[in-house]
Amino acid sequence: MLAPTEAVPLSHAVGRICAAPAVSCPPAVPIAVAGERIDASAVALFAHYGIDKIAVVK
Repeated sequence: MLAPTEAVPLSHAVGRICAAPAVSCPPAVPIAVAGERIDASAVALFAHYGIDKIAVVK
């Protein structure tokens, strides 16, 4: 929760740890929550909803 974070493009997010949930618009279920490892299926969903950057743990 208090770890340093950085915003990265989706192409660099696979395998990284999500630092903050990202959703297309509320109310929505987050694709990945803080602390969860981002996989290829999550990246595909982020792209589908127009999210191009995500906050990850440094």
